[in-house]
Amino acid sequence: MRSSRLSILLVVLCVACKPSPTKKAPAASATPQGPTVRATVIAIRTTMQPGDKTSTHEVLVANDRARSMDEIDAWRLFDLKANRVTFVDDIAKTYRSVDVPSLAKARRETLAKPLPSEIPHATFTVTENRKPLQGVEAKQSLVKAGGYTRELWIGQHPAIPRGLYAAMRAAQQPSSTIEPMTRAVEEALLGVDGFPLAEHAELPFGNAKMTVDREVVSVGTRDVPSALLEVPGGYKQLTNQP
Repeated sequence: MRSSRLSILLVVLCVACKPSPTKKAPAASATPQGPTVRATVIAIRTTMQPGDKTSTHEVLVANDRARSMDEIDAWRLFDLKANRVTFVDDIAKTYRSVDVPSLAKARRETLAKPLPSEIPHATFTVTENRKPLQGVEAKQSLVKAGGYTRELWIGQHPAIPRGLYAAMRAAQQPSSTIEPMTRAVEEALLGVDGFPLAEHAELPFGNAKMTVDREVVSVGTRDVPSALLEVPGGYKQLTNQP
């Protein structure tokens, strides 16, 4: 029973490393309409097995702001200059802004919650392995928990703000009650000085193996609608929200 429960929890962890959007994301690659801004466009491809499910999304960066285009209905706008994240809800037509240090503190408090004794804590290790990705040197980090393994190749690309990924981790919303098992992993990622240019996660499950591969396939520039990196007009600002 203990082994079965642990396997199920690790499956949740493996799948959670890349949530799938339930609706089509706003098209950033279409011909821009209205005012535009020159943006750095990071294209990221994700492949999940079994099933050979592949999807691609983009992260836009312009004028010290960034947004991941795979976030639907509720999305985050990163203000890298102000070190602040704005959470936008397109359904409720509201938004709220929180500084990154406050988000990091709240995330650490969530991760500090106790775990059942049968659930192992994941470990995070930076190895000596290096390889070139997108024209820069990427360093390998390994995450392990039971039969679950994940490798991240983190590099400092000149076109990608170095604090972007750490801010994304700080603003990550809790996805399950087992998140405290990743305490050491998240603590490392909250301070990472770079961006994961490739990732691979895998978990043996019965006679099969679940895998998730994510890779930055291109980093370029393109004119995009400036509205994609702004809070829509008319939305209500929320204050004193958790």
